[in-house]
Amino acid sequence: MVVAHAMDLLALALAGGAPTVAAVEAVSAATGPGVREPLARVAAAMRWGVDGDGAWAGASSAWRPAAGAFALAARAGAPPSTLLRRAADDLRVGESERIAVAGAKAGVRIVLPLGLCFLPAFVLLTVVPLVMGLVEPLGLHGCFQLLGVEQVDATRVGECSA
Repeated sequence: MVVAHAMDLLALALAGGAPTVAAVEAVSAATGPGVREPLARVAAAMRWGVDGDGAWAGASSAWRPAAGAFALAARAGAPPSTLLRRAADDLRVGESERIAVAGAKAGVRIVLPLGLCFLPAFVLLTVVPLVMGLVEPLGLHGCFQLLGVEQVDATRVGECSA
């Protein structure tokens, strides 16, 4: 997002009539350290006479849309401000999509731990009391009937309570 904002500032400076090198230097001076260094290198390369492609080659990959906008503007003979705005918008859309995908992945990743925590609690707090409530009125006699025992045998009483 910081690169997109810097590209918007570049577009505004260029639309206002500033030369390319002056616009890059002004945005470099007005931004934070993550944006300042790459733009300062680009501005310095342009001051030394390096062409646009060579100057932007020294910047990080985050600046490729800006480099592409300047290259396309140079080939077409059009002002780069509109292309920079479009590139900044594309960066924002890409970042929004990346955030949406990360949020969806987080939602999927959290299902398993929640299931492992809540499913045993659900069973212990709802299913077990329900089964106990259904079995309790039957008493021992009903328990023996469930086991298929006709007469009470002292050796099998432990099976009913277990």
